[in-house]
Amino acid sequence: MEPLFESQTEYTFDEYKKYNREILYKVKNVNKTILILEVILLVFAFVTKDLTYVLGALLVPLIFKLIFYLQEKNAYRKNPQLHNMVMTQRFYEDHIDQESRLGTVTIYHYQIQNVLETKTNYYLLTGNNGTIMIVKVNCSMELLEHLRKLKEIKNR
Repeated sequence: MEPLFESQTEYTFDEYKKYNREILYKVKNVNKTILILEVILLVFAFVTKDLTYVLGALLVPLIFKLIFYLQEKNAYRKNPQLHNMVMTQRFYEDHIDQESRLGTVTIYHYQIQNVLETKTNYYLLTGNNGTIMIVKVNCSMELLEHLRKLKEIKNR
């Protein structure tokens, strides 16, 4: 069977960072956690009249960014078999085949739980750790339209 569309994604550290941050901020709602910590610290500053808590509230987002960067770097470093690996996605009516030097994985549309879209990428989430990363510049206009429709269906 011939695929309807085809695309490729190179699994670089930059692509991994984009993916990880999208998951942290849109799926795991880290922004809410940061905001709650900042509010708690500001309340402490107000109650205790200690401006040190204000400084802490200002540093919370920076500390989170540093921790995320170190975690991303460590996670990517621990998976050298994925470094700069090119993944080819072939899109069919009811499924997607993703092929790499490690093998081929078939993901049926019913297995896709969520579709995230950014300015540069689509992320097809299939579970806690399963994701197909698709870089938009590597897609035809027809494939982008197909992905938009898939997103509408999955995110109802």
